[in-house]
Amino acid sequence: MSLIRLCVIVLATALMSACQTNSVVLSDRELVDAAATSPEKPEYEEFVIAGQALPIQSVVDVNGETVDLTATDKRKLVILFATWCSDSNRALKALNQSELLNDDSIEIIAIAREETAETVIAWRDKHAIMTPLAADPDRSIYKMFAAAGVPRFITVSTDNKVIKMNLAEGEDQLSLIEWQ
Repeated sequence: MSLIRLCVIVLATALMSACQTNSVVLSDRELVDAAATSPEKPEYEEFVIAGQALPIQSVVDVNGETVDLTATDKRKLVILFATWCSDSNRALKALNQSELLNDDSIEIIAIAREETAETVIAWRDKHAIMTPLAADPDRSIYKMFAAAGVPRFITVSTDNKVIKMNLAEGEDQLSLIEWQ
């Protein structure tokens, strides 16, 4: 395989990955076409739009405690992620170092897609993550929001309406968090 062809395949794979697991096998020609036409960040189908009510009212965190997302008048930041995803790891490490964790006006919960509580706890402890975490082993929560792609930042108003959902790939991910 030529170096140029290998580079095109690697580039196409990187452009289309977005830490998603929907398996699609493309031919070499389709990979070349995808690399030539793909935007920097792929578009994935989303099921929640701004102004809609947050489709979840509560989640059980990895410690077995129920987090009631409707019981508070705080703004919420819901993060959908995967422990194996490099963009998710970067996002949660950045959140770990941000002032958002100390902001009493924001409730944060990060939900791991297709992960067990045990896996999430081990990952949390290994990376010293301080964000409250929940597991979504059967993807039932994730399926309410999108078809593919993590991490996702979902900002929610005090009245539990979605403000914005962003696919948070790449660098400077926390800059995607919008409250207006």
